[in-house]
Amino acid sequence: MSSTDGHHPVLPLRWQRALHVLLLLVPAAFVVSTVPGVRPAPGYSLLLDGVLNNLAYESAAALCLVRTLSTQGPRRGGYLLSAALAAYGSGNVFWTILVRPLTDPPYPSGADAGFLLFYPLVFVALILLARYRDSRHVRSLWLDGVVGALAVGSVAAAAVIGPIVSAEGSWAAVATTSAYPALDLVLLAVLAAVLSLFGWRPPRGLWLLAAGLVVFVVADVVYLFATAQGTYVPGGPTDGVWVLGVVLMGFTPGWTPAPTGPRLPAWALLSIPVLATTVALAVLVVDHRVPLHPAAVAVAAATVVTALARLVITLRDVTRLAEHRELALTDELTGLANRRALYRRTPDLLAGCAPEETVALLLLDLDGFKEVNDSLGHQAGDSLLADVARRVQGVCATPRTVVVRLGGDEFAVLRAGASRAQALALADDVHEALHGAYGLEGVQVRARASIGVSVLPASAAELSTLLRQADVAMYHAKTRHLGTFAYVADVDEFASGERLETAELLRADIAARRMVLHYQPKVDVASGAVDGVEALVRWRHPRRGLLFPDAFLSVVETAGLMEAMTQAVLEQALDQAVAWAAAGRPLAVAVNLSASSLGDATLPDRVCAMLAERGLPARLLEIEITEDFLMADRVRVQGILDGLRRRGIRVAVDDYGTGYSSLAYLRELPIDDLKLDKSFLTDLTGDPRALAIVRSTIGLAHSLGLRLVAEGVEDEETRRELAAAGCDVVQGWLYAKALPAADLQEWLARHDAALPEVPDVPDALVPDALVPDRTPVTVPAQAPAGEFS
Repeated sequence: MSSTDGHHPVLPLRWQRALHVLLLLVPAAFVVSTVPGVRPAPGYSLLLDGVLNNLAYESAAALCLVRTLSTQGPRRGGYLLSAALAAYGSGNVFWTILVRPLTDPPYPSGADAGFLLFYPLVFVALILLARYRDSRHVRSLWLDGVVGALAVGSVAAAAVIGPIVSAEGSWAAVATTSAYPALDLVLLAVLAAVLSLFGWRPPRGLWLLAAGLVVFVVADVVYLFATAQGTYVPGGPTDGVWVLGVVLMGFTPGWTPAPTGPRLPAWALLSIPVLATTVALAVLVVDHRVPLHPAAVAVAAATVVTALARLVITLRDVTRLAEHRELALTDELTGLANRRALYRRTPDLLAGCAPEETVALLLLDLDGFKEVNDSLGHQAGDSLLADVARRVQGVCATPRTVVVRLGGDEFAVLRAGASRAQALALADDVHEALHGAYGLEGVQVRARASIGVSVLPASAAELSTLLRQADVAMYHAKTRHLGTFAYVADVDEFASGERLETAELLRADIAARRMVLHYQPKVDVASGAVDGVEALVRWRHPRRGLLFPDAFLSVVETAGLMEAMTQAVLEQALDQAVAWAAAGRPLAVAVNLSASSLGDATLPDRVCAMLAERGLPARLLEIEITEDFLMADRVRVQGILDGLRRRGIRVAVDDYGTGYSSLAYLRELPIDDLKLDKSFLTDLTGDPRALAIVRSTIGLAHSLGLRLVAEGVEDEETRRELAAAGCDVVQGWLYAKALPAADLQEWLARHDAALPEVPDVPDALVPDALVPDRTPVTVPAQAPAGEFS
């Protein structure tokens, strides 16, 4: 669980390996000595149990320290765990030297102080680990782990707590004896809660810590039970299991923070609280027949109460989510469906089409709408949009049609089963309906709309293709003043010599890695720090100058250059990341992948090879994908994204909310970040409905263990609302537009200088394995790179 943040390994690699071997020899020798039949005589041995046993405990603490010193990141978490193991070992040394030789050894003694100090130190490490994962996680995730741990605790208490705490003696002796099983139970509860926050897929180091703690607790309970029954014999297997547990804990530091382990299916995650509650109820039923210790009954009752609390929270969250989801699918001004509703309903419409049918999409854009707003005011503009919506809905309302307002003065009509002739006739009907006068603020206004029409076979149609083709058609309708313009998929009416020349220029610049990349910083809401940027692609045309993606992406797609451009952009972005790292200011670069890239099963290996070739840590690359790509082939996409995540590369969903926002893919697919589309931020400070949608989206992201990034933040008021709602990262013109690499470095220097000094104390609270790695990387500098929007 290692991460880098300016610290370098203290020990050379060969010394690390040598110390590992030396420190493992003693624990291994002691564990072997506890195997039945190995010792020459059963019972206590001064050499084995007095010397070798104590050395084994301290070796585990030393092993943890060595691995901590070998990490590249902050080491305070490792130091904390080393201290916990050393405290436990010191308690054993104290008991061996000062307590055991006495004829009537006191209980409790100083040895118990060392043993009990182990628990709070480990508790702090685990809680800090949970805070690093996400301090704003909803309570339901914690409760899943707590319910499971309490259920196990109730069974354990029913089986062994009676004999353990029934020993007679002073109040101090009884309290100390009772403290051990109680602390073991709390330790398991905290451990389960932490694991649940990681979706039961924590980093490898946390798996080792969890395994060590479970082994330790099992040995502890067996020892306490045997001691209470008077059957404990020193040097037996229990002592070996104890040492094995602390050695496993010693291996915790020094691993990658990438999640490991199989991804549990949804039914398995849901079964944890259900089975736990069933077990707790069974313990309560048994208590009615065979009286159990009160502690077992109390823990079982706490399990049921906690499970009920988890159910109440879940029902409340689901209800709120359903309400906000309905709001999110409706355009408030016109009452029509919105862009998200179009993406949600299109698959159902297409699925209901016969193979021989076609589907049509009409894209409408009002001509001269800006003049209405400027002349008569926004209230008149809103009235015009509402009236246009009513007229379009009146003409197009049929069971197999979806009418939506995409945003601004843009509308779309999707009709299943419509031929090209029927689509053109529908466009004429819409024109006729819109032609009548509108009474706005006492003024009679005429409105026209440019309409792009796209028609495709239903069996092969995709919404993204329909929208893109209809948009091209609408663009030509506007530029040629044609009113409507039909785009036929198999005949490109714009394959002119200029378009072919543009494709060849693009092909040459892509091959030569001459695409221009600008970078927009991503700012952490809590600290104001910048540790990542989004790469955005531009193209310098020899005559038209620097062009944005919407001016050349259609040519890239029709010329079959999208995959090549994706590769070029990725390579240029990684080269720029290398240059920044070599300059001592490492920045994670986010690159958007095309749909064709997500169909290539070799993508994770190729990306990993590109990183290795440049000597660049995987943490300095983030892959961004859009929602419609996730819907294409879920199994293949999941395999590719899993491959990227296993290699330490973060994955983000871009433009979240504009596509088919399925909760299923958020739950099943391996993603780290949700990037909220900028359309959600329109009038965020003045529209309670918009703010409610944003808050619910942020809560949903955090409940799934994801980071929420807001794009298009342009003013301080919006940033404050996002910060209050719990947004993690923002980017937008409030801070900086997308800048060339050199300009970005100047901006970063000014931005970093304006940040307040952060004291070094908080790092003491964060385990080294949990803080992002920012160690400078010494690599050759090269060029820049980016995304396609």
